[in-house]
Order: sequence, then structure tokens, then C-alpha cells
Amino acid sequence: MNANLRKFKQDQQGFSDHIRSAEQSEAISGIEDRRLNIYRELFFNNVEGFVSSTFPVLHELFNDEQWDQLVRDFFVTHKCETPYFLEISEEFLQYLEHSKLDFLPAFSYQLAHWEWMELFADVAETNDVSEERSEIHLSDQLTTNDCTWNVGYDFSVQKISADFVPEEPETTFLIVHRDADLSVGFIEINPLSMLLFEQLKGNETQSVETLLSSIAKQQGIELDVIMNGGLEIIRQWGQLGLLKAC
Repeated sequence: MNANLRKFKQDQQGFSDHIRSAEQSEAISGIEDRRLNIYRELFFNNVEGFVSSTFPVLHELFNDEQWDQLVRDFFVTHKCETPYFLEISEEFLQYLEHSKLDFLPAFSYQLAHWEWMELFADVAETNDVSEERSEIHLSDQLTTNDCTWNVGYDFSVQKISADFVPEEPETTFLIVHRDADLSVGFIEINPLSMLLFEQLKGNETQSVETLLSSIAKQQGIELDVIMNGGLEIIRQWGQLGLLKAC
């Protein structure tokens, strides 16, 4: 490697290390600290602002000192793999999953993932447009729309706020969807509905009747109960624009 290029790379690394944490890096000679501090504050404030806007509920659970410590620990210790601001939230999730900060609640990562899902659904590139299906029959072959996603959590993340902090786990299943107006919404479902959604999600050729019959057999539930209840749920999902023909 050319000596000048090597020196340039070393200077770049030294500058970026100093911007991350002046306390943990060597001082940069020839540059006034007042000027360097402008860069330190600019970079950190940009990252903090984006994290705050993406995870507002997580933010409101902490006092200012705790939040600053959390974001600064992310800023200093996590090596981001992308330069895009839109992907900082995903990098923050990766960091949060393994963070050891002692004031973080057990549900922190799952709450953050739930909040991130709104951004993910909002910007996801899909070929489908959510369209209402007014009529659905047992003979129809259906699958889930590309702008529809299912997630499961150990806590009721959709209920968490500064006024409600869960003390115990509560298994929760949710469907996130984006409608024709590009608005993101969600519905809470039970475990059986989650199974039905998964069956539809992976469906390519089977009819609604075949899928429901398979679930009835797997779960040991009377066929009539599954047929009536399952078809009603599928029709509700169709009206919300969650389904399309295979």
C-alpha cells in the first residue's frame, strides 16, 4: 500500500475514533478541540435524533440521563455496517439485542423491534397494493399480501407506554399491514389465528377449505368449528386487504 494512502487511512480512522469517543481515543494534533467538538456533537445529535424518532415509546421509558447513556453507548461501541441514516434503526436493534446496560427492561429489544416494524412496513418495497376482497369462499385459493407481516413477542409490546410497563411476559401475536393509502396499522390475533395466517402465507395452490381442514386435524378441533370460525376470520382479513389470490 502506498505510504501516503496508508497515512490517509490512519488519519481517517483516528478522526472517526475521536468523533465516536474523545475519551477513548488519542487526541488529534493540529486541530483545535473546540472545532472537533462541533463534529462530535453534530454526529451524535444526528444519530440520537433518528433513534428518538424511530423509537419514541422506548425513549419515553427513560430519563434524559439514561437515554443519553443508551444512545451514546450505541454510538461508541456499535460498529455500523451501513452509512444510510434510514438503516440506523436496524443497526440500533442489533445493538440493543446484546446490550448489557443494567437499566434496560427485559422487553426493551422486543418493544424496539415492534416500533421498528412501523418504519419497515412504511418503506418496504412490495409489488402488491392492499385491496379489499368483499367475498371469499371455501374454494378460493388465497395467500397473504406482500404488504402484510406477522410477528410474535413475549410481551404485549403494543400496549407499552410510560403509563404501562408490563411486569410479566404475555405472549402476543400481531399482524402489521399497509393499506392502499400507505398507512400502517396492526391487529392483534390469537395463536390459532397466527397458525392460520402462517398457513396462508406459505400457500401456493391449496383452497381455503383444504387449509382449514388441515388445521382442524393438526389441532384436534371439530371441523365445523374451524370451518365456520376460520372462514369468518379469513373474510375479515380479506376486507382489510391482507389477502390475494395465489
